[in-house]
Amino acid sequence: MRDATRTTRAILRRASSIILLFLLCACDGTLYHSFSTLTGEWQRDSVAEFVYGSPYLPSAGCAVRVEARTDATYRYRSLVVCAGYYNMNDSLLACDTIPIVVYGDDGRRLGATAGILYQQQSDILFPEVSFRDSVTVRLRHIMSDDTLKGVHDIGIRLMKRN
Repeated sequence: MRDATRTTRAILRRASSIILLFLLCACDGTLYHSFSTLTGEWQRDSVAEFVYGSPYLPSAGCAVRVEARTDATYRYRSLVVCAGYYNMNDSLLACDTIPIVVYGDDGRRLGATAGILYQQQSDILFPEVSFRDSVTVRLRHIMSDDTLKGVHDIGIRLMKRN
């Protein structure tokens, strides 16, 4: 009987943690948040693709933020990416050039860290895209090097537009 009670409590604790995480995401207006792993290098011809297709798409469109996780081997002040927004027919709807600042003016690394990786994010963008159905966002770097070292993950966050 005691083991069953402990198991039930453990399940309830986990469920409450998941519900709390869901509520935190919902409170900041996040509709979609995902990363693509790049294993420390990002090739110029490698594209990170994110597909958001949900029945809950705001008619006013979405705000977009691009995020990156880098380590100390990344040597540039910023990471510049191109974001292409495609509809379900794979037609290009819009395209943005997005800088993500990695190092501040004082030379210090920006962003939050939980070890060796730092997470940086772009400013919020408001692409002129109608999100009536699913949308695919494709990210690629447009830096001068063919291979960027020190980039471990690239991601996007779609948010409700205020």
